[in-house]
Amino acid sequence: MGTESLLVKTNTSVVLTGETLYYQLYCLNKTTVFSDISEVAYLEVINNRKESIFKTKISLKNGIGSGDYFIPTTLTTGNYKLIAYTSWMLNNSQNNFFEKDFTVINPFEEHINMIIDSTSKKPEVYKTETKNTSEGIVLNLGKEKYFKREKATLVIPKTLDKGNYFLNIRKIDFIPTNSNNEIINTDINLKQDIKVLPETRGEIITGYITSKAANANLNSKIVTLSIPGKNFIFKTTKTNSSGKFTFLIDKQTSASNCYVQLSESDRENYAITVDKTPSPDLSNLIFSNKTTISPKNLKAIQERSLATQVENVYFSQKKDSLIEAVNTDLFFEPTEKNYNLDSFERFRTFKETIIEIVTELNFKDYNQVPSLYLRNSKFNITQSPEPCLVLVDGLQIQDINALLNYNAYQIESISVVDKPYCYGPKIFNGIVSIITKNNDFANIYTDKNILKTMILRPEPAKVYFEPKYEISNTLNRVPDYRYQLLWKPNIAFKNSEMAISFYMSDIAGDYEIMLEGVTETGNYIHFYKTFKIE
Repeated sequence: MGTESLLVKTNTSVVLTGETLYYQLYCLNKTTVFSDISEVAYLEVINNRKESIFKTKISLKNGIGSGDYFIPTTLTTGNYKLIAYTSWMLNNSQNNFFEKDFTVINPFEEHINMIIDSTSKKPEVYKTETKNTSEGIVLNLGKEKYFKREKATLVIPKTLDKGNYFLNIRKIDFIPTNSNNEIINTDINLKQDIKVLPETRGEIITGYITSKAANANLNSKIVTLSIPGKNFIFKTTKTNSSGKFTFLIDKQTSASNCYVQLSESDRENYAITVDKTPSPDLSNLIFSNKTTISPKNLKAIQERSLATQVENVYFSQKKDSLIEAVNTDLFFEPTEKNYNLDSFERFRTFKETIIEIVTELNFKDYNQVPSLYLRNSKFNITQSPEPCLVLVDGLQIQDINALLNYNAYQIESISVVDKPYCYGPKIFNGIVSIITKNNDFANIYTDKNILKTMILRPEPAKVYFEPKYEISNTLNRVPDYRYQLLWKPNIAFKNSEMAISFYMSDIAGDYEIMLEGVTETGNYIHFYKTFKIE
């Protein structure tokens, strides 16, 4: 299967609280450049006590992903590390994660206790020419000086190598940044024993059941996982002889409330535990307590902090927008018959609604509990005496007493699969899927045999806010104190000229354009260009 490594690039290595750290991830391997092994990466921010203060999952598409982290004002000034890894990388005996140093400055602290590193050089004055790494490429910007809020268009020539790039345009403010602070695992030793499964087709959630009675059988028990909502996720799996189970989630939603339960008649005899997401060993991380930030940077820090605060005040007018997941098919489509209850005369309770409208179903007792069965008896006899699988907003309901008197006006639709349905390791005697109007049934339903937990889910993709001044006047009176003029990750470049427009902010000074990325042949390349806002 090969090995893989991660490279993470950020928009800056010195961030103030209230600012956002943006990052681009490249998952690489030796053969295909962009790794096709893992579909999920993990990124964490570690403080100098080696505690993880932020952890997120990032979806990788063909080895490429991106995201951002808003730096909260609870963080103290100091050196931090950003680490990133895939579950597959954790099997390496050494170097199983990428690490990068960055500094957080909290301008609201009275004393910034950091030792000034006297050995560091002065920040070099930026030269205005473009630094090129592949010959003959010039980033073309119309001019070198711009007015505030003026539109500029950057032209990327078609001679740039094919690959994936990101564009980072921000103010040069002479707060020194950390240099050469990335540790990339080049020497990769894969141990033979694989402890962590590779997430090659999606997120993996693992756990185990334990028995409350002695010597009970833990083997081949059906476990189900629900992540409720309109676009819900429902998965089934079965335990192995030691009671362990594994779910594969191959559908993107950002919901993280997760319900796990045994789909067995003796479920109250077992307890369920979901494993924590895998993490690398951080004991060998080395933090410097020195910094290149000295009192003479104070004015620049105060100005930048003020700009950040102004931007955050107007946050509601400058929101990023989330890109919702496209795959909304439910697992049993298109075999179901759907009853949209607004098209029918309404009945007060769920029970009446089933009897009067959903003619495929009827009520029968199973183990002295009212249960839903397919009305057509020929299936029930040949398959098993079990009732239908009942889902409400994707949550499996094994005791429908809670539903019988449920207010049917809260139900939007009821779908029925009126024949046996094989899903995962189990054949269900038909499926009844109920969607409520507010998708909130899971919040009011209680069942002590269901484990409710939060799981880490991938960040939804975002389109970052960019002001457009020539069109609208709504932003005329909103101050624009952006130091970060543009962050554009995941630019797939395919040898055709690209024009990317952006707008100047209200902050005069020198700015730098950085176009960086990985080519299809595996070279890391970067271009710089500077301009002024006057």
